[in-house]
Amino acid sequence: MDRRTFIQELKLPVMATCAICLGSCSKDDITTPGGGNTGGNNTGGNTTNSFKVDLTKELQAIGSFIFNDKIIVVRLAAGSVPSSFVALQRACTHQGTDVNWNASKNEFVCPNHGARFNTSGQNIGGQSTSALPVYAISISGTTLSVG
Repeated sequence: MDRRTFIQELKLPVMATCAICLGSCSKDDITTPGGGNTGGNNTGGNTTNSFKVDLTKELQAIGSFIFNDKIIVVRLAAGSVPSSFVALQRACTHQGTDVNWNASKNEFVCPNHGARFNTSGQNIGGQSTSALPVYAISISGTTLSVG
């Protein structure tokens, strides 16, 4: 099978999956002021370096993530202790494009030029030569706070 046929055959299943995922989101899970924020308990679209997450509703599965304009938070392990999570700057240190979390490889990837970062923020490949800044995490009860 050639690449064009492969991509065309994947188009419908991918679109259906996206539609299902988008349909399962509730209005409270998506915050649009400030552009592109997700998560019902973040700062509501503010461009701040801090936000709060209700751990009874979000970041329940290992590998799950949430972000606001500036920070991406990932659950790395079980347990509700700060070391089970990581919070990093979302903007790639190369040109500022938002990084994505790749759970299967346990790394952050910049879609712009392929920079890759480990869970400590260190650059492990690609054009960026600088690490992503790491933010402090604290947990009080079931609330995770960043910054």
